[in-house]
Amino acid sequence: MDPFEDTLRRLRETFQAGHTRSAEFRAAQLRGLGRFLQDNKQLLHDALAQDLHKSAFESELSEVAISQGEVNLALRNLRAWMKDEHVPKSLATQLDSAFIRKEPFGLVLIIAPWNYPLNLTLVPLVGALAAGNCVVLKPSEISKSIEKILAEELPRYLDQSCFAVVLGGPQETGQLLEHRFDYIFFTGSPRVGKIVMTAAAKRSSEQRLPPPSWGFPLLVSASYLSCPLLG
Repeated sequence: MDPFEDTLRRLRETFQAGHTRSAEFRAAQLRGLGRFLQDNKQLLHDALAQDLHKSAFESELSEVAISQGEVNLALRNLRAWMKDEHVPKSLATQLDSAFIRKEPFGLVLIIAPWNYPLNLTLVPLVGALAAGNCVVLKPSEISKSIEKILAEELPRYLDQSCFAVVLGGPQETGQLLEHRFDYIFFTGSPRVGKIVMTAAAKRSSEQRLPPPSWGFPLLVSASYLSCPLLG
């Protein structure tokens, strides 16, 4: 029996019904994410200390504050990001409307690492929600205290018709990758990155993978098309 089938079907139905597209809905999810960070700040600091022996200062600086900053940035710019982008017209198209309309991808998978288990989970989540996608979040099973908070507390702040947390290790992640996602965020080792990229390529999923020697992400298109990052 597939443990993820019902969850993924529910999220796809939500997206196909158009529930995530409005600016109001997206902003509500972002505000919920901000409340999660504020309401659970001490809990998150304690969990990061248990998992990674991070001090409260380091946890705030490298995890919580960065995540909150992304939420604030998205809320300030959401409507501007959603606007159609008008482009120059040629002589033959002077009477036409020419613009780029940014559309969400659909169902997004975020596979997070253990070393920055909050930052590298929530920063992609902010982008995915701001762009109007439904999201499946797979926290690292190694950072167990953070994994527990993300699984038990975070869903209370987001609309569960468009968001789900799934737990497990390599076996469960492999089962998850047997499904098609419209976009995949992955941060981790090159070895696992190859597995994710291979699975995504088989199902024509967009991927965002970090090059092993850089801190900047790379967009890999399984369909070899030039696509916007999130919408």
